Order: sequence, then structure tokens, then C-alpha cells
Amino acid sequence: MTHLFSLPLFWAALTIASFLAGQQLYRRLGNNAFIPPILTGVVLVVTCLELSGVSYQTYMQGGDYLNQMLGPVVVMLAVPLYQFIHTMRKQWLRIVLAVTLGSGTTVACAVLLAHFWIGDDAITRTIYTKSITTPVALAISEQVGGINALASAFVIITGILGALMIPSLLKLLRMDDPQAVGLTLGICAHAIGTSRALELGPQQSAYAAMAMTLTATLHALVLPWIV
Repeated sequence: MTHLFSLPLFWAALTIASFLAGQQLYRRLGNNAFIPPILTGVVLVVTCLELSGVSYQTYMQGGDYLNQMLGPVVVMLAVPLYQFIHTMRKQWLRIVLAVTLGSGTTVACAVLLAHFWIGDDAITRTIYTKSITTPVALAISEQVGGINALASAFVIITGILGALMIPSLLKLLRMDDPQAVGLTLGICAHAIGTSRALELGPQQSAYAAMAMTLTATLHALVLPWIV
């Protein structure tokens, strides 16, 4: 058993199996937004690591295989985006303003709260990357002196909360047209929000993919200069 726990492929396979189990639970519960597949998968993997006593470094020898696939997966989101690219061209100013002001506001609020409530410089630097999809967040976190493990956790928590709250909140505010929902999910909840947008409709998913991509690009260019 000890030899099995030391195999990178074992942890890669366990991560995939945990997500698939979470996906089955999500579907059986009627796509309940409170139990997204990624949350169930994280809980299962963390439980296995805790019970086995395996370190994060050992796990990441296998987890790194999956981490390297995140980039190509993000690129695949160009498929729904392509369907609405002609409409988006006419709204380029609206989209640019939404991405710039929206992502800037959410990051500024999180950083200020972390600075005054926690006061730890490493955590504050890490939380800059909370609204960026994981592969970009990890790269930027290293550049700005953050903590990679925490960066992943912040990204997941932000995505889960965003996917859960944004559709209902926008509906309550009567701002729930497909384009607004998609942009907000992409800006604030990155890939997890975009996954939620895929369930809501093609227009929401297209705008979410566009917003997520532009937000990640903007932060990758700007954050290393201002942090």
C-alpha cells in the first residue's frame, strides 16, 4: 500500500475518480449548485490524503499531470465563444469596461479585506489571484511572492461561491439577461463560473468564456507590475 501511495499515477487517477464521483452526485441531486462536482472531488481527495498521511508534494507528483492539462482545457472554451463572436465585436467597449472595472473591483476588495483582517503579506499577495483560472493563478502567484497551494484554494473557493451566488443575485436585481450573467460568472468565478454558465445556456457560456479569458490575460499582464 505504501508503494501504491508513492505512485504519481495513483493520485492522478484518484483525482479524476473523485471528480467523476462528484459529478454523479451532482446529477443525482438535480444539479444542486450547493454541491458542485469540484467541491465533492476536493473533499474526497483531501480525506484520502489525510487518512493516508501522504504529503502535498507527493500528491502533486501525480496532480501535476492534470495541472498541465488545464491550459488546453481553457483553450477549448473557444468553441462556445466562436458562436457569438460577431455579436461580441459590436459590444467590445461594454465587454472591456466590464472586465476591467469588474475584475479590478473584486480583486481590490479582496486584497483590502485580507490586508486589514489578516495582515499577512504572503496571504495578501496570494489573494490577488483569486479570480483567475487556476493555471494562470499559479503562474502569477509565483511571480508576486504568493503561496501556490493557497492560490489554488482561493481560486476554488471563489469559483464555487461565485457559481452559487451570481445567478440568483443577478435575478434578484433583475439584471439576469444572458450576457450579463455570462460576463459576471466569467469575471468573478473564472472556470468554475464558466462551467456553471455552460449549464445555463450557450450565450451565457460564450460570454463567460470571453470574460474569463480576458480577465486572466489582463491580470497576467498587470498584476506582476503592481504587486
